[in-house]
This record gives sequence, structure tokens and C-alpha cells, in this order.
Amino acid sequence: MRRWTAPSVIGWTLASIVVPGAAHLRAGRKRTGLIMVGIFGVLLIGAVVALLNAEALAGLLLDPTWLAVVTGLCVVAGLAWAAVVISSYIVLRPARLSRQGQIGTGAVAGVLAVTVALPFGLVATTARTSNDAIGSVFQDSPSQPVDHKDPWRGRDRLNIALLGGDGANSRKGVSIRTDSINVVSIDVRTGDSMVFALPREMENAPFPPGSALAKRFPPPKNFWLPPGQGRGSADLINGIWAYADMHPEVAGHAANRAPEAVKGALGQILGLKIDYYMLVNMWGVARLIDALGGVTIHVEQDICYGVGRSDGGVVKAGTRTLNGTQALWYGRARDHPGSTCAGADNHTRMRRQQCVMSAMLTQLNPSNVLLKFNALAHAAKQTFRTDIPRDLLQDLVPLAQKVKGARVSKLNFVPPAYNPAYPDYPRIRKAASAAIARSRGSAQAVRTAPATPSPSSTATATRSPRPRTTQQSGRVETLGSSCVPGTGKKGT
Repeated sequence: MRRWTAPSVIGWTLASIVVPGAAHLRAGRKRTGLIMVGIFGVLLIGAVVALLNAEALAGLLLDPTWLAVVTGLCVVAGLAWAAVVISSYIVLRPARLSRQGQIGTGAVAGVLAVTVALPFGLVATTARTSNDAIGSVFQDSPSQPVDHKDPWRGRDRLNIALLGGDGANSRKGVSIRTDSINVVSIDVRTGDSMVFALPREMENAPFPPGSALAKRFPPPKNFWLPPGQGRGSADLINGIWAYADMHPEVAGHAANRAPEAVKGALGQILGLKIDYYMLVNMWGVARLIDALGGVTIHVEQDICYGVGRSDGGVVKAGTRTLNGTQALWYGRARDHPGSTCAGADNHTRMRRQQCVMSAMLTQLNPSNVLLKFNALAHAAKQTFRTDIPRDLLQDLVPLAQKVKGARVSKLNFVPPAYNPAYPDYPRIRKAASAAIARSRGSAQAVRTAPATPSPSSTATATRSPRPRTTQQSGRVETLGSSCVPGTGKKGT
């Protein structure tokens, strides 16, 4: 009979964590050891296959059923792995060791069993937290079931309104102002996207013909309130959500009347069918940034905010890490009477808001997300609202991966090219249509370009990396290069 020493017992117990069954084989339990090694091999192959199909699995793991399965499997796997450690320790016959050796090796085996079970417990807890957060943001079930074989219902583009809402606690009972308004139009085959940015002060927004709001605000004035009823403030495009929310007698009593009103107006302005919306509470973004530990941004000049208020302050110039409140006000500050430093106009604010979002995406890293997942999930529940059905997420995740590596261009409908006080909506629709057509054409040019361009070939014929551009008053700029360190020149 083999006589074990304390170091060898601990060593083979450790080996059983890496290769379950190793200790059994060493102890002469060949049949049991081979069965354990075989099961481990099958699980290892399954893990490799899962990693190779991580993109498809990522979408499935957003489904509540699959998340429940993952939670259960993690609990079982954690207990099973701990049992493997204990079984491996026992099969090595620690009773033959001295009393001191038995106590020492037993303590080590117990610690190892708990240690191998902890990661599975963490994953199970994360899965439950994720399920709760996703369920609080996305609808449980759509009015029409999603066909995953054709989730886009034969259409070649998906149009989503991305709204930034001012949901400060001080504005309870006054509804939401959508101060940041963007529409992203995605080619579902390639991921190539156009982002249309509309200024919050755009006037006389039209509504879909035949809708309740179109009857209340018919052409040519469209969304227009008389003086004394909010003219010049409540009837700008950023006031549509609040108006529909606060006037169910006009907009209808449906629970989703406010986002539907905004989607309808944006669709009329751009000549697109807006499929879904995503509303981001700007104060919730501040919580997300705090949960991540801040974002690093290059601030070209001092930015004053909250002028004349007790919570006012200054975001100092320089490359610095901003906390949630500072980053929020960096994107929201504008010039006010009595200001001693820059705030700028609404259109400059739009660009700074884009910088904050770009900085968040650029500086996200897996370790940060994992370490602060619970805080991020809690912040997310207070940050996002959407009508995207949860069943569609497993199709949106692969599409998002396409967008990440695709060409993303942006068209800002701002002065001097476009006057928000007197918007030429036919011209805007024509420009939006032309921008989408150019996006399709340039993408096709990239796909059909020769592998080795001739010396006369232009830079647009290069496939990788694919540029992300923004078009502002006839100029083309790289998204995120203005304020995110490491992505290009600094400046606003």
C-alpha cells in the first residue's frame, strides 16, 4: 500500500482541480479516474465550442430561461467541483498521515473546496443580478412574437431613436425633456450605420398624418403653442415627450404615448420608420460613470456649470478623470449671463455629450465591469427606458457586434447648414435619404475594392480599420477624437 506524505497529498489534491480524476488515477482507482477525466474532457470541449460561438451565446444568455439555466448549472458545477476536491483528498488516504499532517492537509483541502466553488457562486449571483436588471429595462414580451429566423421582418434597416432625458429629481411632476436626440439607422446585413443628430430647439415638429397629435397640431405650424402656453420653450422638439405625457386628453391615454409621440415626430422629420427608442436618463449616466470609477476626458478650457446656483462649479481645463457629476455637467453646461468661463451653445454641447459617450465606451474594460457589476446593474435600472422587446436582444447582440466593426457616419442637423428655428423638413428628409444612400454606396465600394489598391486609390477604399465619421456643416471628423485621450487630436 502506497504511503503518502502531506506535501504529496496536497499536491495531488491540487492536481485534481486542474484535471479531475488525476488523484484517483495516482491512487490506483483507474476506472473512477478515467470516468472523471472523460467527463472533464467532454466539458472542456463544450467550453471551447462555446467560446468559438460566444457571439451567438451572448445573445441567448440575455434570455431569462437561459439565465435561469446558467444559474442552476453554476450551482451544480460549484458543488460538483468542491466534491471532486474532497473526493480526491479522501482517496489519497490522509488517515495514514500523522495527526498533525491530517489536520494540515484537511484544512488545505477544505479551503480548496470552498475556493473552487466561489467562482461558480459569483457567476450564479451575477446571472441573477443581470436577469433582474435586464427585466427591469426591457419589455418582457412584445405584442408580436419575435421570429428569430427573420427578426427584422424582411427589412434591411433598423432605426432606433436614442434619447437623452433630463430626469433630475428636482423635476419630478414636470415629466422629461429629451435634450439629446439622435436616430441611428443600421444596415442589418453589414452593420454600417448612419446617426442623425437633431438639436433640442428644433421647432414646428410634424406628427404622422391621422395621429391624435397631428389633429391637434396640423400643418403648416405643426407642434406650435400660442404665447402664454409655452411658446418658445415647451413646444420645441425636446418638449414633445413632456407634452404627450402631461396631456393624455390630446395624445391619448396609452401608457407609451410619450415615446410614441417622439418616435412619430422623428420619423416624419427624417422620413424613416422609427422602430424602437432608448431613453437614457442623464442623471443615471452620472451614476454609471461613478460606478465605473470616472472617465478620462481632455477638457480644452474651463467649463462653468450651474451659474448662480449652490451646486454650481467649474470643470477645469486639462486631461483629467471626471466623476459622474463633472462628466454630466461637462456635457450639459452652456453659456449663462454672469458666467466667468466657457459653457458654449447647444450645438457645442451636443458634441461634448458625444465625447462623454465615446469616453465611456473607449475606457470600459472587462475587469472593471466584472468588479463593479452589481453597482453598474443597479445604476442601469435607473438609467434606461426602452420599448425594445427582451426577446429581440439575442438578435441585437450579434448586430451590435457588426456595428462595432462597421462604418458609422453622423449627420448633425445644426446651424449654419440647418436652421432649427425655421426647419426645412423636406430638405432634411432628402439629406437623410442621401446620407443613407451614400453610406450604402461607400460600404459597397469598400467591399468591392481590390485587395491591393493601386497608388491612385483613395483612403476610402481601405477596409480596415473602418472609419467612424461625423458630418457637421460640410466637415467630416473622426468620432471621439476631440476629447478622448488616445483617439486623436485634442480639442472641442
